[in-house]
Amino acid sequence: MTTEFELSVDGSSENLLNAISLLAEHQVNLDTIATAKVDDKYVIKFLTGCEEECRRTFMKSDLPFKERKVLVVQMYNKPGQWMKAARALLSAGVVVETSYLSGQEGDKLRFVFGVDDYDGAKAVIGQIAEYSVD
Repeated sequence: MTTEFELSVDGSSENLLNAISLLAEHQVNLDTIATAKVDDKYVIKFLTGCEEECRRTFMKSDLPFKERKVLVVQMYNKPGQWMKAARALLSAGVVVETSYLSGQEGDKLRFVFGVDDYDGAKAVIGQIAEYSVD
């Protein structure tokens, strides 16, 4: 199981960098990160292998955060693979709330899928032979 953390930061992009640098100061390494500006806030979503230290850092700093289980799906790096996974989830009634690239290893890509039904999504992806869930 992989945990995605999310922060919502008001103000400037400087505030965004300050929030992220707080993690580096506490030796929390980011495995992947996605940011977006939504209205007047920056939204930061990321994965880390240092989940407990991340939680402690945010709690000590009084930074409100969210966390949830996400699927990390490994698939071949060829056209249509992400679409095949997303379409399979949609067909099973699973809502894809967010998705982004986590990395590449050889001929395979790893995508993060934030969904409304983790267990259902894991079962669906598990049925597609060429995909694996971390």
